[in-house]
Amino acid sequence: MSRLTIILIAAVWLLLPAGLLRADEAPHARAYLDALEAGLDRIEQNMPRISNAAEVAAKRLSRGAGFGVRGDDGLASELSNRTGTLMGYDGRRGDDGDVILYVIGLPVSIEADAAVRIDIQLIKAAELKANGCVVIGLGSTDRLRRLGLMDRAIESCDAWLDNAVIEQDSKLNAPIEPVQNAAVAWTFECELFAALTRQNKVPVVQKSFEIDTLRKRWYRYGVQHFHHDRWLDPIDAGSLGRIYLKELDTVLLDIGTSSWRAVAKTANRAYTTRTNDGTIWLRAGGRSLPYHSGSILKNDPGIFTLLTHDGSNPKLPAPGNNDMLIAVGDHETAGSWEWGEPELLRKAGRGVTWIVNGYNTQRADLDYGEVMIDLWAPVGDSVVRIKNYDANLGPVSGITSEAVTWMIAAEVAGRMQE
Repeated sequence: MSRLTIILIAAVWLLLPAGLLRADEAPHARAYLDALEAGLDRIEQNMPRISNAAEVAAKRLSRGAGFGVRGDDGLASELSNRTGTLMGYDGRRGDDGDVILYVIGLPVSIEADAAVRIDIQLIKAAELKANGCVVIGLGSTDRLRRLGLMDRAIESCDAWLDNAVIEQDSKLNAPIEPVQNAAVAWTFECELFAALTRQNKVPVVQKSFEIDTLRKRWYRYGVQHFHHDRWLDPIDAGSLGRIYLKELDTVLLDIGTSSWRAVAKTANRAYTTRTNDGTIWLRAGGRSLPYHSGSILKNDPGIFTLLTHDGSNPKLPAPGNNDMLIAVGDHETAGSWEWGEPELLRKAGRGVTWIVNGYNTQRADLDYGEVMIDLWAPVGDSVVRIKNYDANLGPVSGITSEAVTWMIAAEVAGRMQE
C-alpha cells in the first residue's frame, strides 16, 4: 500500500460523521485518564523546579538530615518501605532540621473552606522552616493562585513542587490530585537520587523482594542511608525524572489500550450493580488508596463501600448475591491467600474484579466470570534503570492502581449523572 493511499484512507476516516465512529466504551473513565496524562505533561514542563527542589534537599540530606512526609498519610505510605525507597524511608513525619515533603491543600471531604485549611498548613510549614527544616511544598499552584495564597506558599517553603492540577480537573467525577501528587513525589525522588550523586553520595535504594528473593541485598544494607561500598558518576539534573515520567506514561498507555476492555467491563458491571440496588465493595489494597478511599477526599463520588476486614470473622459484613467486589493490589496473585480469605470476596454474586500486575496471575487463578485489570508494571515495579547501579528507581503500581480505581468510580458516577 502506497503512502498516498494510507493518507487518503486516514483522511476519509477523519471526515466520517462522529456517529459512525466507535464511541469509547468508558468515556468518563477515558476523560479521567486523558486528564492524568495531560497532568504528566505539565509535570514534565516543571522539571527544572523539581530538579532545583531536589538540589536543595540533597544538600541537607548529604549532611545527615532525615526525611519526612506531612500533609497526606497516603503519600507517606506510598513512599515508604517499598521498592524504590531512598535511604530507608519508613513513613516518618520528620523532626527539626530534617527535609520534609509537605502536601499542601489536598482536598478532603470535611473541609468547609479550602483557603482556611491551606492557610493553617502554610503557618505550620513556616514554623517547620523556622525550626531549621528544609520544607518542600507540594500542591496545586493553580489553586493557590486562585485563592491568593501562592506568595505565602513560596515564602513558607524552601522549594515548591506543582502537582499540575488545574481548575478543570475539579470537574472530573473522581479525585485526581492524590495520583498526581504521587507522580510528582516519585519524580522528585528520582531527581533527589541524581542530586545526591552530585553531592558525591549514593543513597541506598530498596530493591524489590521479587528480584532480591533471598533478601541478600536487604540484609547487607537494611535501612542504611548511603552506600560506603559503591560510587557513581554525577547524574545530570532532569534526566532520571524525565525517564520516570516517560515510563509511567507508557504504563498508562498500556492500561488505556490493552486493559481498557477490562476497565470498561468492570465499570459496566458496577453501574448495573448500583442501579439494581446492589453494593460495589472495594477491597482497597496498595499503599495510598486505603488513605484516600471511603469518601475521605472531597471529589470522591461515594460509589464504593469499603471492605475493611480479611474475612476471618464471619459476623462482619460481607458481599452478597446482588453485590460485586473490586479488589485492588499490585503484585498479589488474584484469588490467593494474600487477600486474606479470598472466598469471602467471591461471595459477591455479580463477580470480582482483581486490579493487579498481570505477570503474577494466570487464567487458572480466576473463577468463571471474574475480571483482571492488568496494571502492566514490570517485575520489581520500578521503571528507572541507573547505569552501574543494581536497583531501579520509581515504582508505578501505587499510582496506576489508585488511578484505575478512580477511573471506574468516574465512569459509574458519570453514567448516574446522565
